[in-house]
Amino acid sequence: MKISIIIPVYNVENYLAECLNSVVNQTYRNIEIIIVNDGSTDNSFSIIQQYQLQDERIKIINQENQGLSAARNAGMKVASGEYLWFVDSDDYVAINACEEFVKHLCMGCDLIVFNRCLFDDQEKEFVAFNDVNKIYNSGRVYLLNAIKYRDFAASVCFKIFRRNLIQELQLRFTGNIVYEDLLFSFEYLYNSNKVIILDDSLYFYRHHRNSNITSTIKDKDRDVLYTVGVIDRYLLQRGDRNDLYDIMLFTWVYNSIIIKYIRIAPFSCKAHHIIRDILEDSVFHKYVSNILTMNNMPFRYKCSAWLSLNCYPLFVLFIYSYFKLKRIFK
Repeated sequence: MKISIIIPVYNVENYLAECLNSVVNQTYRNIEIIIVNDGSTDNSFSIIQQYQLQDERIKIINQENQGLSAARNAGMKVASGEYLWFVDSDDYVAINACEEFVKHLCMGCDLIVFNRCLFDDQEKEFVAFNDVNKIYNSGRVYLLNAIKYRDFAASVCFKIFRRNLIQELQLRFTGNIVYEDLLFSFEYLYNSNKVIILDDSLYFYRHHRNSNITSTIKDKDRDVLYTVGVIDRYLLQRGDRNDLYDIMLFTWVYNSIIIKYIRIAPFSCKAHHIIRDILEDSVFHKYVSNILTMNNMPFRYKCSAWLSLNCYPLFVLFIYSYFKLKRIFK
């Protein structure tokens, strides 16, 4: 059984060797390593070529800069393995990862989900989404369960996908948006059968500390509305209305954009313009309103939802104060 590992690369010369070393030294050898150089202008391409000279399993795709989605799609086109793994080039993986995957892939699953460890130059933090090994016979059941217990991760890097199912669904990463992983993961999970959950931490995700706050406030973050709209239409077309999907979309937008902005830039006019655009969007507004009628939502989410609709200044003060106090009493 072959696993195709797809690694998009763009200007990561400082981290690339660590990533590639962890992949080429996998204890399970039947792997295909597809490296997509997405128009790097630093020394990344030279590093890739050096590794290819030493390992015939490496395939290189060299293209003009088109973005992460296009690079992943290019890798998928040439992949020949039964299963695919997307690895970001500034991260690294456990050298026994593929060996652990194969132990379970022989059971004929559509997806494996596993844990990750966050790290930066200062510290490592283990982040467990799954504390026990489990098997689900439906991706939809797993998805709803993961949403219910707040342990759904949108990233494709912590998952192993069956290539044939991707082809059957004609799945591709949507280009020119910044939340492509959620769309891909959601549609794949929604249509998958057997899903295996591992409690092993096999992926090491590099967290980049950014001292320049203004650079983290991006107009492209409005893409979250496109993603919410696509998933909303997808569910409407299938007549599938479940409160848990509302919770997923609300908490995902709430945590990834709204909370983040208020925490790091509470006095930024640009940040508040983006937040208001999101809150005033008709589709997202519907999800916020639905949250208020749910019995199983934590109080802070309900309170935030009500304030965001009815008193924005107090909403900002509530969020800012909550995390300020949380840091003090940590």
